[in-house]
Amino acid sequence: MADLSLPRPGCCKWAEGDSGNYIFPCSTRVEAGVSYCTEHSAIVYIPPEERRRNRSGGGMSLSFRRAA
Repeated sequence: MADLSLPRPGCCKWAEGDSGNYIFPCSTRVEAGVSYCTEHSAIVYIPPEERRRNRSGGGMSLSFRRAA
């Protein structure tokens, strides 16, 4: 059985990989209760204003939007 790779406590939980074979390459420290560092948070977090705009404006569906 393969070793289970988990993010280190207190570090960014940015994961790369697929099919359960993930690595956590970002070792940036984060505050308690925060999952991602500032850089990765900007990629995964969609501000509420943008979500509303996408719902009402007929824009690209969030399910088809690329994060990076």
